[in-house]
Amino acid sequence: MPRVHWWLSSLTSILMVAQLAPIAEAKSVNSSIPEAKALGFDSTETSKSLNVAVDSQGSEVDPYLTQSPRSQVATIEAIDITVEGNRVLIRADRPLDQRSYWDRGTLAYQIEIRNARLSETFQRPDASDSEAISWIRTEQADSNTVMVRVMPAPQVSIGEINQPSPSLLSLELNGYQARGNLPAPNLGASLSGQGDLGNIPDGQIVIVLDPGHGGRDPGAVGIGGLSETDIVNPMSHRIRDLLEEQGVRVIMTREDNRTVDLQPRVELANRVNANLFVSLHANAISMSRPDVNGIETYYFQTGEQLARTLHRSLLDATGGPDRGVRTARFYVLRHTRMPAVLLELGFVTGSQDARRLADPEYREVLSQAIARGILQYVRQHCPGPQC
Repeated sequence: MPRVHWWLSSLTSILMVAQLAPIAEAKSVNSSIPEAKALGFDSTETSKSLNVAVDSQGSEVDPYLTQSPRSQVATIEAIDITVEGNRVLIRADRPLDQRSYWDRGTLAYQIEIRNARLSETFQRPDASDSEAISWIRTEQADSNTVMVRVMPAPQVSIGEINQPSPSLLSLELNGYQARGNLPAPNLGASLSGQGDLGNIPDGQIVIVLDPGHGGRDPGAVGIGGLSETDIVNPMSHRIRDLLEEQGVRVIMTREDNRTVDLQPRVELANRVNANLFVSLHANAISMSRPDVNGIETYYFQTGEQLARTLHRSLLDATGGPDRGVRTARFYVLRHTRMPAVLLELGFVTGSQDARRLADPEYREVLSQAIARGILQYVRQHCPGPQC
């Protein structure tokens, strides 16, 4: 049998490695680091390193890419809520690929985990003991997608999603913090102490107060499920009481949470020949824009001076962001025959506004500011061509 010299065999191996070099090379990994230990490598073994494939540019090649398509699917083993109740942990058996956004259907924060499935022994998380989470739901949306929806409690915001390790997701929830130094509302200021305003003779002035939406229409719905009607319904009654204490007659377009179309609201104001029409609303924008906050006031034609008076009263009382006085062709402004305004008292989707609008004490500040502005306008312009 012919002998092959050892150097010929070695030369052949070297040539083969040289041809394969552009595809991959070996990279030594210290087995004492936590990531290596987590994979089951013991630094006490004779071999102190783990070979990891890297591409020709020196980047590591994901070992899971070399496995079969079925083995690439991550199994969600558990979703836990920490003892403090303000963190959600999603654990799996391999790296997770996720994207997150606000779900328009449920108004909850949604984490979409692709290439994943729930474990056969998966137990759904229970948020009943959490003060930061109203509810949390998990479903297998399709064979390879898991959806996790988290509804934060009122006055709680969704924080960042962190990935402490490839197979672990962590969602933080935080209480809202007002942005900027906002002055503390003066809750002790009562309308009865406004001597310069004086009382209005009973029945001389008629105000139609219009709490927006109602019934089957909750209006805008924002962070933590806070709805427009949650805000304007109790405020309308409080404003009515404050004005009636000063001798103003107040007629409301709806007394309770019922559905009222726009046309009957306008017809009521015109029929009773009201002096002023004030419509109460809360604003909204995309859930992805919690940075948008502030008070807006709208008018059409004759309502400009009333709008500016009310807007300034609200800003003075709250110190909130000023989004201006604007004209608009809203139905209730175009079809009323008296000075009319529509107040947007803040954004239920805003991180600053939602926290404040959910607070009854802040709504009291708003109510007093609106009543005070109406009385100021009445004393200056009624009776007269603008009233």
